[in-house]
Amino acid sequence: MTRVKVLTTLGALGLIATVLFAVAIFFSSVESRYECSGTFSKKEATSKDVIFIKINRYRWWVKLWSPSDGALWVEIPGRGFDYYSSLTTVGDQLQISRTDEELKGLWGYYSSLSNTLVLETFGGMFTGQCSKLKT
Repeated sequence: MTRVKVLTTLGALGLIATVLFAVAIFFSSVESRYECSGTFSKKEATSKDVIFIKINRYRWWVKLWSPSDGALWVEIPGRGFDYYSSLTTVGDQLQISRTDEELKGLWGYYSSLSNTLVLETFGGMFTGQCSKLKT
């Protein structure tokens, strides 16, 4: 092989690797945002409230390096944010967990069939119905 062919082949392989890396970085998840109306239960008190969630569902190729099917962010307006690092898809349900050692375990679920969210947050146990926001 001549030097030009080797350089052309290496350049083409580099370009292919760059494109694959860009696809993996920029197209590895699908984001959905929801507004959820429901109630918080903390100890024996309950209160009606609205929270917002953002769900990032990972594409199939993310399974090559991560066991999670996605991640979830929660905003309780005027009170704060929370992050759940692991989603597991079970049929029409997303089981919401954390993987950090001190908080590890199942924290709730979101049903895409009924659009119901049940989630333990820093504000208490939230149960409510969610509507997809247009972005």
